[in-house]
Amino acid sequence: MQKVSLVGARGYTGLETAKLLLTYERRRGGIRFERAYASGGFRLSAELLDSRAEDVRCGNEEELLGDNSDIVFLATPVEVSLRWAPIFAARGQRVIDLSGAFRLKRNSYEEWYGVKHSSPEWLAAAEYGLCPFVGPAKVSTRLIANPGCYATAISMALIPLLRAGIVSTDHLVIDAKSGTTGAGRKASETLLFSEVDEECLPYRTGKHQHWPEIQEAVFDHAGVEIDFHFATHLLPVKTGIVASIYAATITSKVHSIREIEDVYHEAFRNYPLVRSGRQISRLARLQNVRGTPFVHLSYEWIAGKLYLFSCIDNLMKGAASQAIENMNRLLDRAPGEGLIEIV
Repeated sequence: MQKVSLVGARGYTGLETAKLLLTYERRRGGIRFERAYASGGFRLSAELLDSRAEDVRCGNEEELLGDNSDIVFLATPVEVSLRWAPIFAARGQRVIDLSGAFRLKRNSYEEWYGVKHSSPEWLAAAEYGLCPFVGPAKVSTRLIANPGCYATAISMALIPLLRAGIVSTDHLVIDAKSGTTGAGRKASETLLFSEVDEECLPYRTGKHQHWPEIQEAVFDHAGVEIDFHFATHLLPVKTGIVASIYAATITSKVHSIREIEDVYHEAFRNYPLVRSGRQISRLARLQNVRGTPFVHLSYEWIAGKLYLFSCIDNLMKGAASQAIENMNRLLDRAPGEGLIEIV
């Protein structure tokens, strides 16, 4: 029985992770969700209106040094994860960090996150947990960097095609849109209802921190370097991401859309959390992924041009449910265990 704790339980991703842990504990077993940490007299049962959460002890940051859980989830800002992840990992606990603090191996944290990385040794040791491409966890794994939401949606779509060598690495254009929960649970003028309603607002154009993360993930799992246009937008919805990817296919390798279908079928034949096909009008609808751990990949191929759409729930596969997948890897369980049952 693995004891589990969650730091940052008050935020959107923290609350979603808490819900999944409660469901996992009840339906699958093997873990005991013991502690949830947040500031300001937080009570998980009151926040979730779920009596199951009454058994989870709630504490504040001052109590973290006394935490003795086997697995610690950090649903915290980068600076908080930088402080606590090395402490937990150094004393033998296994950490799944949902922030960006340990994702980038070859790019500057000062440039992309505005912070100087304070734990280069743990950054080097951290495993980037892009499921299913990362494979089984090592026995020695102490720190898993859970991938970012945009990076997950885009990498899941591109890696199989680039690995198969059927898509050109030149002239890639990615136009991605996210619900407002992707910005976290905080007071901000740009997230006010009157600012986002009836809008589709571009932000961090060409400067989003997931740009280098996507580049590194593609190189690590497909073996190619990509340079690409990347535009991100804020949608007037709470949850969901749809990434529209435009690429050219390699003429000698793609003669029909069947080759693309075959690549995705082979890449995900042992992974139950991807649905792919040409049904763009169904698979690219946010309402069809909202509240699920699935990735929906849909596409059309016309005269050598590929129109590819990747759709996920940013709080689920883009954060909390992928963190559960990474816990399954630590427990040597199938990636979809405890997640398929919630759909």
